Amino acid sequence: MDCSSWACSDRSGREACCLTSPLRCRNAAFPVIAVFLQHVVIFSGIYLSIYLSIYLSIYLSIYLSIYLSIYLSIYLSIYLSIYLSIYLSKHMCLGFRAMFEVDMRERDDGSVTLGNQCPAAVASFLDFAYSGEALITDGNVDMLFQLASFLQVSVLSKACSDFLIGTMDLYNCLSLLSLAEGYGSASLLQSANEFVVQNFFELSKTQDFLDMQVNVLELCLRSDALNVPSEEAVVVSLLGWIRHDLPGRQKLMPGLLSLTRLHHLSAPSLKSLCDSDPLLCNDESCLALASEAQSRQTKHNGLLTDARPSTTQSYIYIHKTEENGEIRHTFCYCLETDQWKELGTGQEEGTTMMPDPPGSYLTSYAEKMFVTGGCQGNCCRAIRLHVAEPFHDATDEVWCFCPVTLTCTPAPAMLKPRTMHTAVTCLDRVYVIGGRTKGSRGGAPSLLEVEYYNPLAQTWRSVSPLPTAIFYPEASACGSVIYTLGSEVEITDSFNPSLDCFFCYDALQDQWSRLVAEFGQFFHATLVKAVSINKTLHLCDLSTYKVYSFCPETCVWKGEGSFECAGFNAGAVGMRDRIYILGGDYSPDEITDEVQVYYSGRSQWEEVAPMPKALTEFHCQLISFNRYRDPWGDTA
Repeated sequence: MDCSSWACSDRSGREACCLTSPLRCRNAAFPVIAVFLQHVVIFSGIYLSIYLSIYLSIYLSIYLSIYLSIYLSIYLSIYLSIYLSIYLSKHMCLGFRAMFEVDMRERDDGSVTLGNQCPAAVASFLDFAYSGEALITDGNVDMLFQLASFLQVSVLSKACSDFLIGTMDLYNCLSLLSLAEGYGSASLLQSANEFVVQNFFELSKTQDFLDMQVNVLELCLRSDALNVPSEEAVVVSLLGWIRHDLPGRQKLMPGLLSLTRLHHLSAPSLKSLCDSDPLLCNDESCLALASEAQSRQTKHNGLLTDARPSTTQSYIYIHKTEENGEIRHTFCYCLETDQWKELGTGQEEGTTMMPDPPGSYLTSYAEKMFVTGGCQGNCCRAIRLHVAEPFHDATDEVWCFCPVTLTCTPAPAMLKPRTMHTAVTCLDRVYVIGGRTKGSRGGAPSLLEVEYYNPLAQTWRSVSPLPTAIFYPEASACGSVIYTLGSEVEITDSFNPSLDCFFCYDALQDQWSRLVAEFGQFFHATLVKAVSINKTLHLCDLSTYKVYSFCPETCVWKGEGSFECAGFNAGAVGMRDRIYILGGDYSPDEITDEVQVYYSGRSQWEEVAPMPKALTEFHCQLISFNRYRDPWGDTA
């Protein structure tokens, strides 16, 4: 069978989902066609045998010609029979096929009885089988779906599934989920699960939510994509579900509560729930979970990375220290509101200024940021001048900056002093890669050593070294894999080092590999930005205004489109399905404040609100806060 599209609209405006182009059914009379074709093959073989005997006897002996003709005709008949069997099997009703291939009673009875089926549904199914067309309505979709699933007619089953997906809402999503499980429809099951997760908060206010199956509730509580305004809303919904059938569900409470993220409730809310709700305060297991959450909040405040995205507010954080080391610019951009906000520079009374030595790197981790390395003394900050300094007084210092409290505290030092390196967060660790260590430009070796910092344990650890030295490194994490790009050469005559290093690090296996990927054109190592969206590496070329995505299976770069313009030394961040490119310079005297965003889902670029000040060569990081802790929101 082949199926063309059908149109769906909402329940209020449509009674039926009508096939806009008929389904052409090629298996309506499959047994008759199959027998007919088999007879055609047999008689064709006989005819071919006679014809070949006569034709070959002209050139060969009579015995040899008969032998060859019989051999060829049998061979061709067998080949055609096998081909027809395979072809026809793809277009037959799998339910009847299974029934007649095994030793079932219906195989020899001459008739098949379909029990527990509505006559109207069977009539519609027979009309579909012979005409190739079906009218699916709210009144018959369930019966047709049941019959199509029972008889394994995939085209009709998919049509019913798509019809039901188009009618999904808060009041039928749970029943459709059960229907999908019963009929084995993978597409309907996936759509229903996604709908429940995406609309969990609104669904929790309905009566149907109280009858939700426990396995569905478990799936929701585990999901990072659960759409709720706060983690407190998740816990409150769970408590309501438990109370609906307290005798049967109370024993499930500890297991389900462990799937919530209690440590992301505000401390007052968590304490209030534990003190006032009998389901929590009268259960030792639940109290133990709450106590553990309170302990994690106290010990790792601002360092917990598993907040559900819907409960957070995300910002792009910009920081730049001018060449004189005194003038600073700090502001943030709210992705939700498309608004910029200028922030304090740390020079105000009661706040601590974040260190920003030349050659240092700023990395976000949960709700905090870490400044690693850099050069002490009076090194130039501009990369072209910094790399040419005769001596690099690299430092191993690490600083932790908390935007919520506006405090900056020293963290354990790195194992190696380094400057002009990169850093990236992966698997709840901060990896530092590449750069130079302390010493003269000719004598200070580039660093092969790679190390990571565990903010929760406050420890550094060395891992496998780089395959070779890398300069101007760009790193991006895609799941548990870190891609690192850069140049094998530090300085060239025209200061345009080529992008000729491409490494892949598996953080789970602690293993580096060199990738040989054809870029398709020449790239400058200092004019590219590597970002990750949807766990896929993307490369933004600031010289040609093009974006490429990398396919690890084929090791090939694919063009994803172009943006209108971007300055050299611009900032770039990836957020879910979006890439933001910010600022940069077209020349030393022409610096831009423009911000562009690329939506990968629709391959489209848009210009959004410009930065408060035109900047180039600045720190640029994405950071998210729990909404109740947001230091940069409207209520801050």
